[in-house]
Amino acid sequence: MRCFISNSSTPSFNLATEEYFLKNSSDDFFILYVNESCVVVGKHQNVLSEINLRYIIENRIKVARRISGGGAVFHDLSNLNFCFIQNCENREKINFQYFISPILESLNSLGLDVSFSGRNDLILKSTKISGNAMHIYKNRVLAHGTLLFDTNLHQLSNSLINNYKLFTDRSIKSVKSKVTNISNFLYETKTMETFTADIFQYVLRNTSGSYIKSIDETEKKNIYELSESKFESWNWIYGYSPRYSFENEFSPNNSPFNLKLIVEKGIIQDIIIKCTDTTLNYLKNAIENLKYCRHSYQDIYLNLTNNVELNSRSNFNISEFCFKLFQ
Repeated sequence: MRCFISNSSTPSFNLATEEYFLKNSSDDFFILYVNESCVVVGKHQNVLSEINLRYIIENRIKVARRISGGGAVFHDLSNLNFCFIQNCENREKINFQYFISPILESLNSLGLDVSFSGRNDLILKSTKISGNAMHIYKNRVLAHGTLLFDTNLHQLSNSLINNYKLFTDRSIKSVKSKVTNISNFLYETKTMETFTADIFQYVLRNTSGSYIKSIDETEKKNIYELSESKFESWNWIYGYSPRYSFENEFSPNNSPFNLKLIVEKGIIQDIIIKCTDTTLNYLKNAIENLKYCRHSYQDIYLNLTNNVELNSRSNFNISEFCFKLFQ
């Protein structure tokens, strides 16, 4: 099994690395990586219903989509991500415990009492420390997960506030769990670097045929291309969300204003507005002009700032209003 620790903290590059070696190699892999602050959603999720968009924008937290299923997770520089890629002809072996056992054992070797939960998570003191997901490609399996070492749990909880009541769709919904950091339970104080080295060395020592080989220049070039063409693209991150409707009600001028957006592949296909106050026609016209615009905060903000009538109203806060079209 080929083992390495990624030198990159860019989410799109590390997610592309997983897909590249899954689909372009017949070798087995064990990969560790750390991402800068980001939310990573599952393949079949509606991104906008999973994230706190205002918090994400204001704190410059990136958003990414992975190729595996499951729910949304938060990464930062104190969260360790692991990935196993293996050939697996025997479908009976395709289960989380089979692939994640080396991680559980490595944690227990540090004096921790970690166990599997019924939801394929890793549990410490009855609290989640790791979420896991899987993707099958032909006869190969990618199993990966998080390890909350010393993650900023305040940012985690604020980034993952969902808005399911405002969205109607058939996407996979995240299941909220109480989480904790591994560093709180270690008998010996460790840095993120020493913790990463401990996990890496344990799997390396205890896996037959394992060896260290970093990404070479040709592989890096191909991974960068995949990262840019897919994992950094708006079409993959947002446009891949299933068809959905977004509905919100607010009261400008103390008048009821009901808005419904029908969105497919990230594009607003239809807009339904219910409002009897004719003094709000300027707002109704501005919103109706968003048809065929991407359901993107940046795109909508740009569209509304170019609206002459809205700009003529000095007391109208376009930036603040834009958030009402998302959460």
